[in-house]
Amino acid sequence: MSYQRPGVNIPNGFQRDPIPPPYAETDPLSSNSQIPLQPPPQVPPRIPPRRTQDSAFGDYVWNRNTPPLPARPNTQGIETVVPNNTSRSTTNTMDEVTNQLMSANISATNVFSSPISTDPPLAVFSKVNHEVPLPSGTNNSGKPTETNKFYGNIMLGGGTNPIWTHPYSVWYSTDSYYGLALNQVTAAQRVFDTTKTPPQFFFGPTGIKSLVYSSTDFNSAGDMSLAFYNIKHLSVDVQLKKSDTEFIVFPLVQGMGFVTAIYYNLIPRLSSAVGFKSITGDTSPRSGINKYKILLENNVTWTLYVTIPSGQSLSLALSNGNTIVGNNSVNGCVFQVVADSNQNIDNAAGCYANSCTLEGSVDGTSGSYQLKYGTQGSSNSGYPLVYALPHHYQNFDSSKGTKTVISKLDTTTKGQAQGYLTNELAMKVTVPSALKFDPFTTIANKSGPNYSTNVLNAINAAAANDVTGDVVAESNLDSMYFSGKALAKYAWILYVCQYILKNSSLVSTILPKLKSALGRFISNTQTLPLRYDQTWYGIISSGDSSQDFGNSYYNDHHFHYSYHVIAAAIVAKVDKDIGSGSWYNDNKSWVENLIRDYANPSETDKYFPVFRSFDWFNGHSWAKGLFESGDGKDQESSSEDVNAAYALKLWGLVSGNSNLENIGNLMLGVLKTSLNNYFLYLDNNTTQPTQFIPNKVSGILFENKIDHTTYFGTNLEYIQMIHAIPITSASSFTRSPEFVKQEWDQLLAPIVNNVTDGWRGILMLNVALYDPATSFNFFNSSAFQNAYLDGGQSKTWSLTYSGAFI
Repeated sequence: MSYQRPGVNIPNGFQRDPIPPPYAETDPLSSNSQIPLQPPPQVPPRIPPRRTQDSAFGDYVWNRNTPPLPARPNTQGIETVVPNNTSRSTTNTMDEVTNQLMSANISATNVFSSPISTDPPLAVFSKVNHEVPLPSGTNNSGKPTETNKFYGNIMLGGGTNPIWTHPYSVWYSTDSYYGLALNQVTAAQRVFDTTKTPPQFFFGPTGIKSLVYSSTDFNSAGDMSLAFYNIKHLSVDVQLKKSDTEFIVFPLVQGMGFVTAIYYNLIPRLSSAVGFKSITGDTSPRSGINKYKILLENNVTWTLYVTIPSGQSLSLALSNGNTIVGNNSVNGCVFQVVADSNQNIDNAAGCYANSCTLEGSVDGTSGSYQLKYGTQGSSNSGYPLVYALPHHYQNFDSSKGTKTVISKLDTTTKGQAQGYLTNELAMKVTVPSALKFDPFTTIANKSGPNYSTNVLNAINAAAANDVTGDVVAESNLDSMYFSGKALAKYAWILYVCQYILKNSSLVSTILPKLKSALGRFISNTQTLPLRYDQTWYGIISSGDSSQDFGNSYYNDHHFHYSYHVIAAAIVAKVDKDIGSGSWYNDNKSWVENLIRDYANPSETDKYFPVFRSFDWFNGHSWAKGLFESGDGKDQESSSEDVNAAYALKLWGLVSGNSNLENIGNLMLGVLKTSLNNYFLYLDNNTTQPTQFIPNKVSGILFENKIDHTTYFGTNLEYIQMIHAIPITSASSFTRSPEFVKQEWDQLLAPIVNNVTDGWRGILMLNVALYDPATSFNFFNSSAFQNAYLDGGQSKTWSLTYSGAFI
């Protein structure tokens, strides 16, 4: 979640609601939805008339008195047992099950193996306990708990908002059909805005309980509670329990092919609010596994696999048109469902992902990263079913062999997921190894900065004026975001003075000001000092949840802190080159505390969660922290996501930390593909819905919805350019000349002359990404006005970047 806009004079006490108007999150099935459109209604529960079984594996329809489901063919080798509801199985405790579900320890030399530091947070950050407590039942063995990950909703409030693993959504159902509900939304079910062309938004309908994992012991919300174990950045174990010995475990892993439930000392119940149209037994994929085809009343087919532990027995029967129940309590019985009926999926049955670890490396301009899935159980192939998103399979590492697609399922906002029999997704991306501090472009035949005398004279004149600015006052704000923008603006001016103009007089004017301004934040004496939160393990604002864009609730940390990191990197570099380098030595820990908060790469750093912001499965960051949301996590500014990765690279360069530099490189490589699939739309984009592509950018991208708007207004320049700011040397790597030209020609050229505030400068510096000469001439014109400059943008940098490539 973010509320960025160009910098203005921000009064003390500036506040905003976590989700301000005019934008409102919507639940399409809620009676108080603020979007007038409604998705197709759920099919009401009903009991169809009894029909006969057409064949051994054909339609099997029932009434309320239907006997147990028909026995599967003998090839399954499954014993059909007379119901005995009194039987109970051997007891397992929750801790024993947790140990079983721990992922395999995968060791390899990779850029994520070393922490930035393992030192405690600086004492300058006073310690506090967060007003949002960890949910009851959380056991993370004293490790930091993630705040911005896909499973956030289920750990906040009542836990009843959905979470998206893609291609599935799951949520805690406490109002009816008690248990863990799940669904998979098809492209045909998406709901589009019908009031505008192109549509302003589309979303997936929520609340459709296609299936609900439950137990006959759960007859009210009071009969069950949630617990959380093994809380990692790519996975979490959720336990739905009646007691410490009676519970269901759900290993929730991004990209998981099955929604898996493991029952312990409970009688299984599987429900559907949509209703069961038919359920048929099918040929078992292997001994010990029962297979069923489930056709719902909305004509969607799910496949159910049930793995029964040796020595135990279980048969399933229909209680009514919405409920299937087991006859016995089971211990360690595995239920797996998939929203597909492809026969090849049989080869994954019995094996499921229960964790995911990240490895990566960089070699020159090539970056490789792997999502390695820990597994439980066994299957015919030896692998689980794993779904990859478009930015994964577009970049599969061919050296790892060819993968065969065995399933295709739609996601809500990430295109079509493809399913594979695998325990690893291995990708190779191009990384910007040549990108450093100097202006950089991907425009063809532009090898690097090349300044004419006239351009240098224009830059020098602008810099001579800009260095007189009051850096200390301009950055003295009650916002880490806006103060960071001001600091970074002057830091880039410093860089230009030192390395482009080589003007020591200008450097000696601005460097002390920047050191003084940064000193306020390093000493933590700014208007809203930072604190170390001992509940969720992070550095947060002392403001309340409505101040500084929700920083104290972990909103936008990668946006806010990256501006400070970049400013510090430039000051440290200049101080090293012209002075003693003591500034770097004195302040290194402060900078790296901020980095560790949003991008700690290693679990061995016990003071911060791993990659709080960046989602290595989705390929970009999430800005929303400890706020519940009916549409999941979101991000409004893809370009500030790029800036956050760029900050890691720049600090890595200055500090000599090649691992951190390469993490930044690898992030940028991943972002180049993910952003151009999900956030930035070339005309030939085939990932997002065709009718949405003319918007050219996403606006706010949620896990369940894309809304072409911003949190702070609906002006077109806001919506488009929030995905461009700040325009730095890294911008061209993700915003290609082709994309920028298309967006300009189709949407921005018609409005630019009517924009007279700070967005005008952003629009025109954005032009430099495909037409540097036009951009430079705008900023160098005698008609140029400083009113056209955003609070984070200087005339010096605008001339420097655009003038480098003409």
